[in-house]
Amino acid sequence: MTPSTPAALLAIRDVDAVGVAPTPCTPEARVYERLRQSPAGADELDAIAAAAGVDGLARWMLWSGRALRRGQLVYRVVDAGGAMLADVLALRADAPDLTRVLPAPTAPLRLSRFAILRRRGKTLVLEMPFATTRAELAACAVALIAIADGTRTLEEIAKDEADPAAVRTLLAALAVCGFLVDVDADGFAAEDRDRVRSQWESHDLVLHARTRTARAGEHRGGTFRFVPERAAPPALRHPVGTPAIALARPDLDRLIAADVPFASVMEARTSRRRFGRLDARQLGEFLYRTVRVRTQIPAGTDPRAYARTDRPYPGGGGMYELTTYLGIADCEGIAAGLYRYDPVAHGLDLVAPPGPAIDRLLDDARGASAAEDRPPVLVLLAADFSRLSWKYEGIAYATTLKNVGVLFATMQLVAAAMGLGSCPLGGGDSETFAAATGLDPLEETTVGELMLGA
Repeated sequence: MTPSTPAALLAIRDVDAVGVAPTPCTPEARVYERLRQSPAGADELDAIAAAAGVDGLARWMLWSGRALRRGQLVYRVVDAGGAMLADVLALRADAPDLTRVLPAPTAPLRLSRFAILRRRGKTLVLEMPFATTRAELAACAVALIAIADGTRTLEEIAKDEADPAAVRTLLAALAVCGFLVDVDADGFAAEDRDRVRSQWESHDLVLHARTRTARAGEHRGGTFRFVPERAAPPALRHPVGTPAIALARPDLDRLIAADVPFASVMEARTSRRRFGRLDARQLGEFLYRTVRVRTQIPAGTDPRAYARTDRPYPGGGGMYELTTYLGIADCEGIAAGLYRYDPVAHGLDLVAPPGPAIDRLLDDARGASAAEDRPPVLVLLAADFSRLSWKYEGIAYATTLKNVGVLFATMQLVAAAMGLGSCPLGGGDSETFAAATGLDPLEETTVGELMLGA
């Protein structure tokens, strides 16, 4: 028979929260009044509701289930003195009911490799991608989790603590929720052996989960959470209009009339890793067709309005947070160095002359692509992070990555149409870029690189 341990209590997370209190003079209202005094167990609460018959118990079950999913009621683990060890919030309807008797794991326990502990306001929060619950922990509870290192069972941990019963409930609850996992004799958990889960890295799974579905108490999308405290970031982060190097503009009318058919471009598109030398005319046409500003759109008077630009490629929310930099190694008519593209005046401004940092960026590109030589031009896409995060919550960085992918596709198609070679890269060195530019990498740094040549 599987051992069991005392259950968690039910508690009101915020007595003053709007919408918590049920309809007056109902069975659920009487239970709620009891909870306003202190947390309580399921048997006591069910008995209060059942005094009104089966319908009263059903009403309480229905209301409490909704309140749990809204984060207005929580499962609470307390010590013998009534101090909170953990509040467990239900994030989905299929979250486990921790107010019933909990099964006590008999195998050694350790923290799941997907679990994340962070601060949220004044609270320490334990969460995990796709978990049905989130736990808010007292400092002493965090210490207990650290003890669960995969070498001791729940009972072995609890017996050494001053309040064994509370520790049993805490660890059992975290195990039922999936934050603590059983470890086998070889030191592996089921998540380590599972064919699907073992291939996920924790940070990738967090990004995927957090940007797909908003959970209870979370916000996602265009929430404008910094309005009105902060004004909208400018549409163009850097000065434009007077570039040091003017680039030739292609004849768009001629291209529209005589350019390679789109179907041929799609079929010709491929990633190339061997390049010839570019010239300034080719580079100018490439940039003009991919990243120039076609139109500037001023902000309106609404606090949520923001200045926008229109460009050849689509961008999430019309924010266009990406700035194009060029690491030039071999381009006829343009000296080597690191440049920033002026998308309004269609020109280049020198950011840094040739040096060790730029050499590293070019060498890293060669290594990342397994190319024989450095690319003649390395296109570096840098994001103005504050522009997207001013508008978006929960999806800002994911949106930037989508925008990079869209721009990669645009650049590869234009390169194919022009008979040029290109190759997007899977990674880059944002720290080296920051060293070369002097920019704060938390404000603006590279999020994508593409090699370009003839």
